Amino acid sequence: MKITLIISYFGKWPIWFPAFLQSCKYNPNVDWILFTDCTIPKVSLPNVRFVPFTMEKFNLLASEKLGFPIELPHFYKLCDFKPTYGAIFEDYIQDYDFWGHCDLDIVWGSIRNFISDDILNKYEIVSGGREMISGHFCLYRNNSKISRIFTKFPYYRAQLTSPKHCCFDESAMTTTIKHLSETGEVSVYWSKWIVNYPNLDNPMPAARLGLHINRWYWERGKLYNKTDEVMYIHFMTWKKSLTACYFGYLDDPESFYISYSHIGLSKSEQPALASRAASLGALIKTLVDFDSSVWYRRINSYIIKKVILNPFNKILNLLKITFNPIFNRHAPNRE
Repeated sequence: MKITLIISYFGKWPIWFPAFLQSCKYNPNVDWILFTDCTIPKVSLPNVRFVPFTMEKFNLLASEKLGFPIELPHFYKLCDFKPTYGAIFEDYIQDYDFWGHCDLDIVWGSIRNFISDDILNKYEIVSGGREMISGHFCLYRNNSKISRIFTKFPYYRAQLTSPKHCCFDESAMTTTIKHLSETGEVSVYWSKWIVNYPNLDNPMPAARLGLHINRWYWERGKLYNKTDEVMYIHFMTWKKSLTACYFGYLDDPESFYISYSHIGLSKSEQPALASRAASLGALIKTLVDFDSSVWYRRINSYIIKKVILNPFNKILNLLKITFNPIFNRHAPNRE
């Protein structure tokens, strides 16, 4: 099974990008396509493709492929469009069995150690979250049904054209996919969290990483949380506190340690007090922003389910009950 992960990213590469690419390199059975206006690193990886792109090009292509005008107001709005990448970038992914979306604040372990061909043969969607579609990692079978499954949400167009970030990739998609899974219209693999920690049930620790030093260790394509192998680390809450990566694109390290303040080639002592205070302040701010975002998503999901989808489905069922007897009465007898 051939997999590609799609990223749209504009601006400036994050400080940890060499670690991201190094972890991609050791996943030879997975490809990445990055649409970007950033300076392309002077490193050649057979499974990582950089496509020079701009926000203007994205708007034009998205408008063409989705069939209505798209004008992104800011970069963060791209998150809402992740589930649409299979439609928008369909010309780039024709040779793949699965396409997916992911984030850049990630270091990968061995993806195929966790996502086997047996899973891909059995399921149409694979998510990094337990019973939720995760924006930082999700795979979709590359066919017209699944690549346009986002259109099953009744108000997808309104959310995609809204100037606000609507958490469409997680809130709306989770509610929609859950309903389609329960009715047997789609098969989803999301039985457990496969990010940050092994054997995790609670989503909050999965996302809220604390002041950890050397807890995650990467070596030749495998990632460990202490001694347990995990598929990837998503350090969303470290983006402001992780301010150093002690190797570059051409260094090709075989191992490194991941901490809240830096990524290093060897085990680190606790940072100096001043550095710790600055990182702690940045982490606290990020956690407050993250918790606000989590509650926004929860409220948004509740509204989507109770106010939009439930009445919508009740209306559909009522129409079926009303009109099915009429259609059945006039249907030709084929016996």
